[in-house]
Amino acid sequence: MLADAVEQLRKGALKADVRDSIRSARGGTTSSSRPKGKLSSSAVACDMCKGEQREAVKSCLVCMSSYCEAHLKPHQTKKALKQHELIAATSNLAEKICTQHKYLQEFFCRQCKTFICWLCTSNQHKGHESVSTKVERLEKQKVLSDLQAETQQRLKEREQELKNLKKVMEVTKRSAIKVHSDTEQTLKELQRSVERLQELMEEVLDQANLEKMSQAQEVADSLEAEIKVLKKRDSDMKDLAQCEDHIHYLQTCESMNSPLDTGDLPAVTVNLEASFEPIRDTVLDLREQVEDLCNQELGKFTKQVNDTTLFTLGDSSRNAQKGGIFKLFSGLASRNTNTRSPARLQAVGRLSHCGAGPVTDHQSTAAVPAPTPAPIPASPAPMPVPALAAASTGGFSRMASISSIFRSHRRGTTPATPVSPANNGTNAGQNPCKVAHCSHTALE
Repeated sequence: MLADAVEQLRKGALKADVRDSIRSARGGTTSSSRPKGKLSSSAVACDMCKGEQREAVKSCLVCMSSYCEAHLKPHQTKKALKQHELIAATSNLAEKICTQHKYLQEFFCRQCKTFICWLCTSNQHKGHESVSTKVERLEKQKVLSDLQAETQQRLKEREQELKNLKKVMEVTKRSAIKVHSDTEQTLKELQRSVERLQELMEEVLDQANLEKMSQAQEVADSLEAEIKVLKKRDSDMKDLAQCEDHIHYLQTCESMNSPLDTGDLPAVTVNLEASFEPIRDTVLDLREQVEDLCNQELGKFTKQVNDTTLFTLGDSSRNAQKGGIFKLFSGLASRNTNTRSPARLQAVGRLSHCGAGPVTDHQSTAAVPAPTPAPIPASPAPMPVPALAAASTGGFSRMASISSIFRSHRRGTTPATPVSPANNGTNAGQNPCKVAHCSHTALE
């Protein structure tokens, strides 16, 4: 019946020049006068509404226009208009008429991937696999439904990842502030003699916090951008699913299959246990190790103090520490902030073995026993200078005097005579106690 009605339309009711004028006039109306943002993307606007557009409910194949409920009444009441063929509201109706046969394109040729009318199926597309647009939509809808389910699942996962990431960012930020305070309190015990050490450790902590927050914020921004795209894709799919226009559905669903322009961000696994808390134990251990090392080497320092420069400040001292910032953060999840775990003792072991070369990640995971503090000798005997001397830094340039100062303060012993800068010898760069090199090895 639809084909007969269109045939009558083609033969007499609507001439070619009139049809062309309607197409051109209608094209101008839809592109210029239709307000934007009033209707959903799948809705068809009424061609007769002026000003605010209302959604069309029917399209007329004779008038080549779409009508809302109000403007459709003449087709329901007037005798002449009752004979017109009405179909479900369809946008761009003139473009969905076969240009050769002037019939409505109700079929889809799968071989040529184009819309055709019923007459095309027996002429140009004879022998081709042709199905109705409704059948083709059902096939595409199955694929699109699976894709929508995947999109919703990915959206859920990304939202959870973002939630976890923001949570750990807040925890890490608070722990950084707390550790900064604890570090400052611990370093105050070393007085002004080790102010350089305090500056270095605070710099490491602040830099690590800044870089980690910056990295996490970049990932959070990427997740937020991807979530926004996923929400937009899901909203478009919902609107498209409610569209009754099969052709519009088929034309639009192809774009839904296109990959999302969200970059190559992989799945984000948030370390929920990440915290700066274990660094407090590292600081406390560092204090104990420095005190023990200084006392063990006190006799050697006393003998060599007048003719040896223990540490020199080089330009590479700052750069040597930068590579260790990331490891300060990456290993925090496996540590317990309440007790001193074996993992922390391994870090102490690294301090005791510094000077023999950098410790790799594989070496750091092996069980390294913590050094046993030696008792303070009553009269420390001079010891030979080790063959392997590490480069010294300005952070411990007065370590001999530092050891005697804080030992006498903490244990009530007699302080040794501080080293005079004027008595520095020619053996610059030697570091018998390896303390400065230990600090770098722990970071690296």
